[in-house]
Amino acid sequence: MKKNTALILTAALAVSVAAAGCGSQTAEATAAQTEAAETAAAETAAAEESAEETAADESAAEEAASEEEAAESAAPEVSEVQLETASVTVYDYGDARLHAFFSNDALGDVAYIVEGEDALVGVELPSFTEGLDEWKAYVESLGKPMNEIFLCDHVTGQSYIEGMKVYGTEGAKASIESGSTYATTQGLYESFGDDFHGGPDMAYITDVVSGNVNAAGIDFTLIDNGETYDLVIPSMNVIYTHMLGKTSHSILTSAAHMDTMLATLKSYQDAGYDMILSAHSGPEGQDAVTEKISYVETAETLAAECTSAEEFTAAMKEAFPDYTGENYLEMSAGYLFPEA
Repeated sequence: MKKNTALILTAALAVSVAAAGCGSQTAEATAAQTEAAETAAAETAAAEESAEETAADESAAEEAASEEEAAESAAPEVSEVQLETASVTVYDYGDARLHAFFSNDALGDVAYIVEGEDALVGVELPSFTEGLDEWKAYVESLGKPMNEIFLCDHVTGQSYIEGMKVYGTEGAKASIESGSTYATTQGLYESFGDDFHGGPDMAYITDVVSGNVNAAGIDFTLIDNGETYDLVIPSMNVIYTHMLGKTSHSILTSAAHMDTMLATLKSYQDAGYDMILSAHSGPEGQDAVTEKISYVETAETLAAECTSAEEFTAAMKEAFPDYTGENYLEMSAGYLFPEA
């Protein structure tokens, strides 16, 4: 662009000099010629700049289209499998599959099966006999061995995973053996009886792991949360966590817990996960994360303004009238406003 502009200005100067030398043109005419040449140069420069901007816009559009095409090609094919009671949503990534096993039991448990080229890896277990039976039959129907499973919060059904390596963090192992996970599981066992596979059929972590783990040829990353952990599957751009639930109340135990939960949710946004795999609501997208952030922020504000569990519960129901899981809300109110 600069080269073309310089040539035009040089030509204009040459015309001006020639005119002065022959003396046949007036000074006014010479000035007019010079002005015309400068105007032409400016128009040429503007045209070249516009052409460059157009080319840049076209390049940006092509790049955006390419990125969109790549995203579409990376998206898994989704199919559904209906079992007698349970149902399974299968996400096919080509070289691997993710099976979300909805047990459809009293607790709404969801377990996951990650299918590699030659083997399977489990993530959590169903809790009741019917769900565990269907889970085991479905695993066998896939025609590949499952020798490894990650357990964190749903540790029911040891008899269904005999001989498997059970992975988890040190904190999760301690919680399962004698901490909050143990107490919760045994409490549910006492409530539901032998149909709930806690008690003598409770499962335990056999292999303590942390950070990056390769199982069945698939990479996993554990994010340590103390007594629990989140599990990332990088190749699928998904993360497993115990509970999310876009339109379900959550169990909130304290202001500190809410702050921690908000930090975790915002880390999901920063990471840009395509799906968050919950053990009670199944795979969800970033819209669920955004909704839950708003929910927790509102709960934090109302908890500071209210003076009793009853007032807090009523305020939350008014703020979120269509939410399910009122038992979770009542638990939160009890934690946040303990009786004197």
